[in-house]
Amino acid sequence: MLLVSCGNTRTEYVPAPVVPIPPQLTADCPLPVIPDELTYGGAILLLTDAMKSIADCNHDKRAIREIEAERAK
Repeated sequence: MLLVSCGNTRTEYVPAPVVPIPPQLTADCPLPVIPDELTYGGAILLLTDAMKSIADCNHDKRAIREIEAERAK
């Protein structure tokens, strides 16, 4: 006995809903305020603020890459 199925099946593609990226991940990164008179001690504090800002931006970009990787699956 042979099993027979429909001979004219049709493949239908259904678009997946797009999940928006959270706005806090795409917001501009804050820039540290650079004073007019910069001392050596002030430069160290400014560098610390700048490095924290860069680290936060890198965290946001990593989160965006993770979201995009989930979409690609």
